[in-house]
Amino acid sequence: MSEFVPDRVVVISDFSKVLGGASKLAVLQADLLQARGIPVTFFCGDDGETLAQGITSVALDGHRLLESKKLSAALNGLWNTNAKVALSQWINKNDTPRTIYHVHGYHQTLSPSVLASLRAVRDRVVMHAHDYFLACPNGAFFDYPAGTTCARRPMSRACVTHNCDKRSYAQKLWRTSRQALQNKARRALCPEVTTIMIHEGMRDYLFRDGADGPITVVPNPAEPLLESPVKADRNRDIIYVGDIHSYKGVELLARAGRQAGVQIRFVGAGHDLATLKKSYPEHKFDGWQDRDGLRRVLTGARLLVSPTLGPEPFGLAPAEALLSGIPVLLSDSMLLCPEIVKLDMGRGFAAGDCNSLAVMLGLLKGDDPLVGRLSLNACNRADCLSLKLEDWGDALLAVYAGMQTRGTVRIQPTK
Repeated sequence: MSEFVPDRVVVISDFSKVLGGASKLAVLQADLLQARGIPVTFFCGDDGETLAQGITSVALDGHRLLESKKLSAALNGLWNTNAKVALSQWINKNDTPRTIYHVHGYHQTLSPSVLASLRAVRDRVVMHAHDYFLACPNGAFFDYPAGTTCARRPMSRACVTHNCDKRSYAQKLWRTSRQALQNKARRALCPEVTTIMIHEGMRDYLFRDGADGPITVVPNPAEPLLESPVKADRNRDIIYVGDIHSYKGVELLARAGRQAGVQIRFVGAGHDLATLKKSYPEHKFDGWQDRDGLRRVLTGARLLVSPTLGPEPFGLAPAEALLSGIPVLLSDSMLLCPEIVKLDMGRGFAAGDCNSLAVMLGLLKGDDPLVGRLSLNACNRADCLSLKLEDWGDALLAVYAGMQTRGTVRIQPTK
């Protein structure tokens, strides 16, 4: 572990509640650092009331964009002046040369305006790329109407004039405006700002024209869901865990399961759950499950399927399943797919291809020796895909230490 200990880490996140991957890791980081005796300030767009004791907060008590009035949501989503002023004031009053600013998310409540405040401390800013929002207006490099990965250059004419948004072209144009503001604010932080990617494969998406500052890869943390690994070849359940949304490939999976004569057990909730249940009644639907409920489901798992259609940078469900000895079948659009297949812990299929998925479902349903080998390999090799919680904390402190050795660049805070 690095010997560098920050005076304080300011965690910047839209939410202090766990409402997705980015907010989950922001809260987890705050808890880990606080447990190590490192002071933490959590700067968030919501109320900050659920944070652990000992973590101070600067909470703006705002609402996520979809819950706000249309006009205020549109304006604040582009540039939230209150967030910018609040962060600048905190920096003016509290900053020290060993204070680190770690940005996890700002697209739901805070807006890119917080980046303008961070220009004052840009040599001590970390931007954590949990997704593709640093480059792509919709954050996913995914064409939602077409249901395919998008290869257009972000913010090019071809990008701006194409409707890839899940809601409307007007929403796409709004996202493009926000992206332009974000890009300008980020350029003012470069080349000092440090970017953390959660997978090396994100580099080609985020930095097509080369890096604009220091970049490091820190895999996400994951822990086994089960106390002891399952013997997957003795189990029968083929399981999906996650959001029930079409862009996650759930309809494709249901259709492929029908084609292969394989029942799928869907665990999760989401916008398309009711439609999926009506259209594919032969499958099983458990709904959303807490951690204990998920453990009960996974004790009978033979296989976990991740059929996502777009280039997802990390999948927590596959990582946790593998650590519990459960093989995975995942689309080749997932960045983890080549590593998992190479380590013989699972199999891949062509993203969006129902026939390819159906063939693999049929194979893995019936081949006990193959599933047994994949399960054993998962038990022995899965820990190379993710980090243990304490190792993740060590890795973040090592990133901070590396920032300190570059020297300091400090300008006056913005007003």
